[in-house]
Amino acid sequence: MATIIINEKTKIGKNVLEMLKALAKVDDNKSIKFIGETEYLLSTEANRDVLMKGVSQVKEGKKGKSIKPSELWK
Repeated sequence: MATIIINEKTKIGKNVLEMLKALAKVDDNKSIKFIGETEYLLSTEANRDVLMKGVSQVKEGKKGKSIKPSELWK
């Protein structure tokens, strides 16, 4: 599964989104499916585990690991 972010405020973004919506209706095999962020986060066991661990940390007042933006793309 891949996540694609489309800026629907741009002309090309609107066109792409409309095309995908039309294609999603064409076939019954559900090759294209639109899901919300919460549904995505709960869609796999691994995602669900990470989400629930994060929720538990927030409830307990624990802070996660802090990293600098420059360390993200090393």
